[in-house]
Amino acid sequence: MECLYINVYNENDFIDCLRREDPRYTSLFQYNPMDKESFKYKLNAPTNGREGQLSNVIETYMSDLSLSDAQSRNIANLRSGHKVVIGGQQAGFLTGPLYTFHKILSLVTLSETVADTYQEKVVPVFWIAGEDHDFDEVNHTFVYDNASNDMSKVKYHTMDEPESSVSNYQIDKEAFKSAVVQYFEKIEETSSSKRLYTRLVEIIEQYNYWTDIFKVLVHDVFKDYGVLLIDANDKGLRTLEKPMLKYMIEHYQDIDQAFRTTQSELTSKGFERMIQTETNVHLFLSEDNSRQLLHYKDGQFYLSKSEKTFSKADLLDIVENEPERFSNNVVTRPIMEEWLFNTLSFVGGPSEIKYWAELKGIFEFLDIEMPIVLPRLRITYLNERISKLLTQYDVPLETVIREGVDQFKTSFVRDRASDTFIQEVEHMMTLQDKLTEQLSKEISTEDNHNLIRKNHQIHQKQYDYLLRRYLLNIERENQISMNHFKEISSHLHPMGGLQERIWNPYQIMNDFGTNVFSPSTYPPLSYTFDQIIVKL
Repeated sequence: MECLYINVYNENDFIDCLRREDPRYTSLFQYNPMDKESFKYKLNAPTNGREGQLSNVIETYMSDLSLSDAQSRNIANLRSGHKVVIGGQQAGFLTGPLYTFHKILSLVTLSETVADTYQEKVVPVFWIAGEDHDFDEVNHTFVYDNASNDMSKVKYHTMDEPESSVSNYQIDKEAFKSAVVQYFEKIEETSSSKRLYTRLVEIIEQYNYWTDIFKVLVHDVFKDYGVLLIDANDKGLRTLEKPMLKYMIEHYQDIDQAFRTTQSELTSKGFERMIQTETNVHLFLSEDNSRQLLHYKDGQFYLSKSEKTFSKADLLDIVENEPERFSNNVVTRPIMEEWLFNTLSFVGGPSEIKYWAELKGIFEFLDIEMPIVLPRLRITYLNERISKLLTQYDVPLETVIREGVDQFKTSFVRDRASDTFIQEVEHMMTLQDKLTEQLSKEISTEDNHNLIRKNHQIHQKQYDYLLRRYLLNIERENQISMNHFKEISSHLHPMGGLQERIWNPYQIMNDFGTNVFSPSTYPPLSYTFDQIIVKL
């Protein structure tokens, strides 16, 4: 395998503006991610004193796994106060889309880059967003179906979808196995298929909870990189969070005001508002087996899905005795993450980066330093067959990744069509426009104007149909090439977007080996803002 680096960002893209150190964008964060002095300062910053307790929590959370030597060393590094590079993701079915793996590879790559550059140990930590309760976001994945030459959705079906945090969801083992079977029925059988399937079934049999399965799948692939894992909904972690949870309840008004003020400042400067939330408390509370958002109004706290109310003293008592019932929302989750960890850098997707820009005011109010905020690596996999098809049809890789193949497919068909035929049809449409305009000048009643307008629409519709059907017939005459364009699209611009947002890692492991993502096989990466092309 080898890597290519190409730029697919638009000039005014948020991430590209950060890359170019546009002060309008870098000022949204506490540290300029392109400035080496930012890294030097953060690496030498004092620790928060929680690293000992935090390392114990993570070690306990990962105690059901067989830790690699690299992971054991990193737990020790964390305990001794070394800084972390952190990022997270929801626990998707079969690990979710490829960008879940790419986030983890980003953590590893950035950690190694910083360690080599500054001679400081850095610990990669992957934060599993197990407190989230939107099951529709994690209960499915997509697979490239060779039979249909298209993407197909595979979903875990259940009659009792969770309303509480996904971490608390106990799976239906038969339903989970059924979805796995459906997935493997759609992919091409290879020498890796049986091994992958057998391991998945083994994990399903051994574990009962949704995020535990996700944890093991991720651990299997990334343990040798030394990546540490923690579920944001872990009970031990929540106990450690008690002081900050209490502070968030005590000072909810100040936190909300800092957030709203920062949002207003950004929108006044022309930035799009990213975080949409109506709560003024920014915490969830588990009640009646449901994760409910807290609000404050008329002197009391209340829940979004029930009529239950609480005093501040009530909530503080719950924090003290049942902290696991609380969880953060999109506003307070980054704050809690930074309060817990001695963070060098947070690595996130494009939308996450924008979220963090809206939180600077809260960090300042709480006197918590922001990390260096950096985008995750963006990676596309290019196999030999698709590479040959790109060459065959003279299709630029960068353009396909960004825009798809429609323009090249259209050009291909037009090149095989009769220019005279197309020109004559288009000429007739122009004449029809002129005729309608002339006839309209000769009449005065509304009925006749409606008649002419309707007649014009009918004629133009017929000409349009004639042209479209003519070009469709050419497509049918070149069906093999049309299938090729569809194949290129499904691989490089599936469902109108990036490959890493749709494809699942298990398809890559199935096609190119179960160890394709391991340190011994995966090509060494350089941290970059560019699009990485991994040639398989």
